[in-house]
Amino acid sequence: MDSNNRSLAEQILRISNKLIFLEKKSIVKHGGLKLYPSEIHLIDVIVKGQDINASKMAARLGVTKGAVSQTLARLEKKGILYKTKDPQNRNELTVHFTPLGKKVLEEQRKLRTTFHEQYDKYFSNISEEEEVIIMGFLKKMGDLFDGLK
Repeated sequence: MDSNNRSLAEQILRISNKLIFLEKKSIVKHGGLKLYPSEIHLIDVIVKGQDINASKMAARLGVTKGAVSQTLARLEKKGILYKTKDPQNRNELTVHFTPLGKKVLEEQRKLRTTFHEQYDKYFSNISEEEEVIIMGFLKKMGDLFDGLK
């Protein structure tokens, strides 16, 4: 590997590590309640597809069904959601947000909006050509990471 490629690889790893650090640090707080990344990710999956079961949630998150069940239990214990048996299929559970859960969702949306506004501000200053190059690069990096499994 020549020095330019090594520098590029080191820069990619540095940014990846920063993203990982930010992800581990990301905690949504509402009053005295703290939600951790695994809980936030599961909430996102539930919001995007409330009719999915634990197996589908696990597949979307890349975790086990047991991890989803544990996280659901923590969220239920924190008063964020509650589960009911699906009337059509007694083996399936349906997840519902409590009033507190809905407030936490709103707080999370505000944080995400702020985050997206920062990205939008940064990317509004790049040309379409630069955007195409960046998107191509990110796709190739995603494909590379997918192949490392």
